[in-house]
Amino acid sequence: MKINNMSNPEALKAYNSNSLQGVHLNKDKESAGPAKANSAPTSDKVNISSTVKLMQDIHKAVTEAPDIRTDKVNEVRSKIDKNNYKPDLNVVADKLLSPNMNDRI
Repeated sequence: MKINNMSNPEALKAYNSNSLQGVHLNKDKESAGPAKANSAPTSDKVNISSTVKLMQDIHKAVTEAPDIRTDKVNEVRSKIDKNNYKPDLNVVADKLLSPNMNDRI
């Protein structure tokens, strides 16, 4: 299967064959004959690549971040109290009508 228009090609590099260096497969089962075919592998090991570890750390930081940025709320609140808050209505309208969800936030 081919994937076009990858937004993050680095993420998939974590799953290529080079990142499976720490996984040990028992390939001798087939060539060793019936005596070794029934034996269990001696050890299995999985290493997580640094890219996947970084993605996990980013995900954790985002989920632990507060939903409300109190510094921004306090800044806007003080502008409203001083009658200095003048939002650019064109920017607000553009963000509300934007097809990109990230622009609406």
